[in-house]
Amino acid sequence: MGALEGSLSFKTYYVKGEPPNDFQETYLRKLQEHFFEPLSPVGDVERSVGWVPAQDPIATEFSRDHLFFNQYIVFAMRIDKWALPSCWVKALMRQAVAAHIAEAGLKETGDEKRPAKLSKSAKDKIKLEVVTRIKQQILPAMKVIDVCWNIQENKLRFWSQSNAVCDEFAELFESTFGLQLDPDSPFLMARELGLSESQLDAMVNADPWHPVFDH
Repeated sequence: MGALEGSLSFKTYYVKGEPPNDFQETYLRKLQEHFFEPLSPVGDVERSVGWVPAQDPIATEFSRDHLFFNQYIVFAMRIDKWALPSCWVKALMRQAVAAHIAEAGLKETGDEKRPAKLSKSAKDKIKLEVVTRIKQQILPAMKVIDVCWNIQENKLRFWSQSNAVCDEFAELFESTFGLQLDPDSPFLMARELGLSESQLDAMVNADPWHPVFDH
């Protein structure tokens, strides 16, 4: 969250490229094409990432009225992942393995009878059944991160400082819109303010200044 409420800690990007004349229609369609897909308890997909409305992260589609605000486009990136309670997984695994061994009965080994042992593939199958059963009783962990894109200024704010999350956001943004993101920097800010090439060169070649204070 952050664009509409909450934290003021965000990362700024410059968007390279101009929006099309029908950007509302085009971007609404592109966002819907990359809409978040909920995780399923069945299967081995452990994480899902996609776009959602900032005001309603569990909605199933975008609404134009909740996406466009004058020159701004406001939406969010949602990340869901399964966070299974390890103690429950281990306890239920022990119980399930013991039940399968008991069901298999005793195995003749020379003059002795020992409990049958389960193969690795059998244990993997039991674990999948246990994990699926747990997933059916809990919700995945959800993270929602706001995005505010100023179309007129080609500037975007993303409410996260995590390098890993920001990299994933940039990759998803570029694959969705076909536009490149450049993280904000003093040089880019100077270029956006209209400094000449000679001024930009002087800025790049300038020696860093370190203030010295008399004691």
